[in-house]
Amino acid sequence: MAGRIKKADVVVIGGGAVGTAAAYHLSSRGKKVILCEARNIASGATGRCGGMIVHCYGRDVNIDKTDYRLLFTRANTEIMKEYQKTFEIDFQLRQVGCLDIAISEKEYDDLERLVKIQHSLGDDGIVLLDKKETLSEMPNLNPELIFGSRLRKEDGNLNPFLLARAQAVEAQKLGAQVLLHTKVDEIIMTNNEVQGVRVNDSVIEAENVVNATNGWASLLTEGIEVIPVRELAMVTERLPELPPQPFEMLCLGDFAYGATQTATGNYNLGGPGPARPPDYDYYDEKIYADEVLRVMSYIAVIFPGLSGVSVIRSWVGAMGFTPDGMPSIGPMPGVKGLFITAGYPAGMSWAAVSGRLAAEYICEKQTSLPIGSMDPGRFIGKPKIKWPQPYDLTVCHDFLTEGAIA
Repeated sequence: MAGRIKKADVVVIGGGAVGTAAAYHLSSRGKKVILCEARNIASGATGRCGGMIVHCYGRDVNIDKTDYRLLFTRANTEIMKEYQKTFEIDFQLRQVGCLDIAISEKEYDDLERLVKIQHSLGDDGIVLLDKKETLSEMPNLNPELIFGSRLRKEDGNLNPFLLARAQAVEAQKLGAQVLLHTKVDEIIMTNNEVQGVRVNDSVIEAENVVNATNGWASLLTEGIEVIPVRELAMVTERLPELPPQPFEMLCLGDFAYGATQTATGNYNLGGPGPARPPDYDYYDEKIYADEVLRVMSYIAVIFPGLSGVSVIRSWVGAMGFTPDGMPSIGPMPGVKGLFITAGYPAGMSWAAVSGRLAAEYICEKQTSLPIGSMDPGRFIGKPKIKWPQPYDLTVCHDFLTEGAIA
């Protein structure tokens, strides 16, 4: 498309679950949409995550934030269920619950406190399980490691590749164009008003642009406080049927997660790898032997009975974190026509609803859920957050959930 000018009502940048959701919901409202993806659909964080659907990510003790987050994650699940009824592609949504596992008495006490907080908010979907009950839910866990857990039956998992593809296909049916291997170099603005985007030597004119690039968002929009957090994961050979719940827990001092068994029988497991130097390129998608061995060791510790299984693939990818642990969703202050939707450490729990919110705002200038607290400009003019250990997910997780940011 060198030298050519295309026109659209909206350009969506990013072909992950969030970007394709925006393209779908905008197209369903009659907008002419062009989605630009630098590589392939789901080639970024979406294609490198476990596909977990969790309504309360992490262990945040901020009651207001927990209540606020539930508004969006529950709406997201309802939209996903509607997708399942109407979409051509089955993205394997399974509401089988998710276990947040405690491996010490202190952790179990923390979970008990969190469950009480959530019950006080009228959130009766979460229950506290003791050790025996936890092992009853997931018998292949290491009994010497487990103290208990909290379980939410609404949670579950899906196939993130298929979700992004499903949304893209439905958007195309409604007239959207999906341009792969099309890297946006610049969002074009005149007098702080969006004019379109520059792609190589070409221009796509549009009055509205959606920056849905998650950990890459700040590279295209100055003022967004989103940092990349390098996560690694692996998938095993096909295994006999295992307990279905995804889970999250601390393992070997790291924050680990398991996305449970896929429909094909493979098992996904992941977490952060060994810390790298602060000047390391955290967009680097090369994976190193020490990282593979680290994640493989999770299997032997968490599931001793699976310690002999073969790992058939490993990968890394950059998630996006904001300083307060909440996504950035909304119009970029001072820039007419630019909508930001980025900063998702648990993107599958937000993708569908974020797309609907972007479409509502662009088409109607209002949203069905209150997004003011996720204003993308909320960090502008504030002192830069001094991260305790840049790009270490475990430390960042503790930093955010211990109330360092109100």
